[in-house]
Amino acid sequence: MKFSKLLAIAVLMSLAACAVKDDKASKVALHTDKTDGAPTGPVSDSVLPGGQPGQIMVTGVAVEFDQVKQTSTLKSGISMVAQGGKSLQGTVAEVTDENQPMLNLTKSDSDLASIDKDTSYAVVGCQDDQVDSTRTNGLTKKDVVTNAKEAVSLKAKVVFVCGNVDLSTMAASVKADTLVLNGASLVNVVEAGMMDIGANNLVLTGQNRIETIGMDNTGTVVQAAGIEFNVTKEITGDGSLAITSRGGNVISPTKSTSQEKLQTIHDQREEAELKAKSQPANR
Repeated sequence: MKFSKLLAIAVLMSLAACAVKDDKASKVALHTDKTDGAPTGPVSDSVLPGGQPGQIMVTGVAVEFDQVKQTSTLKSGISMVAQGGKSLQGTVAEVTDENQPMLNLTKSDSDLASIDKDTSYAVVGCQDDQVDSTRTNGLTKKDVVTNAKEAVSLKAKVVFVCGNVDLSTMAASVKADTLVLNGASLVNVVEAGMMDIGANNLVLTGQNRIETIGMDNTGTVVQAAGIEFNVTKEITGDGSLAITSRGGNVISPTKSTSQEKLQTIHDQREEAELKAKSQPANR
């Protein structure tokens, strides 16, 4: 998908989400506490349900056709989960039909058609020893910006992604001839929008995830950004990849926000990795 088109779609999704929020505003006002505006009472589950996940679309060689079941399934080592957010009472929103994940064996992507002729490579969050120099010979390193609020676009022949990469952008696009994920956690916390990840070849090392999380809100929760993930030729490596989208929660003003929850997830992951490294090796 062309980046300009991706950004236009993200903007339209955001505007549509805001329109839904405005439409519910008067109904929400009837069921809020006068002191802080937080929704109260059993009616909140129906008037203010948890947010929807963004739709996940996985295409290409990450998808296989099960001849026995006559249905498409994900390649071993790759998983996807779409989960609704919680209402103030803790009820998890049911994922609607239009937000259910989708699988497709093929998808055309003009961005990937000639990207093997690109002469650059990009590194996001990786140490020097995590960058395979045999893949970068003759290529020029490209500067990377991941903290833009409206759009993040990264296109190179080889892209290396490692560790925690936190985004908060309406439109995120990563395109590469070879995409190397090495213990990468690529997470976008935003209202609506789209993440478009595409590569001709994917290399997986360690546990990786690509995730969108909807913003928590004391009022109407807008759905999370969608995810389009496409690999056209080959997936190698002994790692795994989880593709996830989670709706935001309805919260009271005293509850932790989506960003704070994301930091907790990172802290727990780093603590687990440190414990694993500190364990004595089996003899």
